[in-house]
Amino acid sequence: MQAQRRTPGVVTMVAICVVSLFYLGCGLLSGPIPTPIRTVPVSSEKAQDLVSKLGQDLILDAEGNYVLTITEEELTSWVALNMGGTIKDPQIILSEGKIHLYGTITTPVRTTMTAILLMEAEAGQAQTTVESITFGGLPIPETFAETLLRQIDDLVTPRHSQGEVEITEVEIAEGELTLRGRVAS
Repeated sequence: MQAQRRTPGVVTMVAICVVSLFYLGCGLLSGPIPTPIRTVPVSSEKAQDLVSKLGQDLILDAEGNYVLTITEEELTSWVALNMGGTIKDPQIILSEGKIHLYGTITTPVRTTMTAILLMEAEAGQAQTTVESITFGGLPIPETFAETLLRQIDDLVTPRHSQGEVEITEVEIAEGELTLRGRVAS
């Protein structure tokens, strides 16, 4: 029986991943931990406010347009109370046109995470992209963040019973994320 041959590139990548996970798990690669510019309180009331906002029909003007504002307290509270098994002590800061995310990832290894995300309206939907993301002080390629980005886009996409919701504008100001758009009936 002939042994399978592995290409050197695959073996090297596996070795790098194993060593990186070992060092992350031991905390040996943890760099300085960026801290949020302010502390966002967590409350079940604010998490429920977000669920209510996104779960009910949007309030439309005569032309079918809407404005939906989400606060950093609502986002931080929802993440803290619904993703506690994955992200511990999250802080989501909305500032300077960016989403700043801080926290501790608990799986597959426990390490600090910081991310700076951008969000814009594209093709009628919220589109989140990564400006930077680090786990334990190590930069993470954007491809590893795709699942997180999809979850964020899905979370902030409003729904309406009378038609398809189109997002035409995203604005991130101090403490607030505002979505503007229309409902096509």
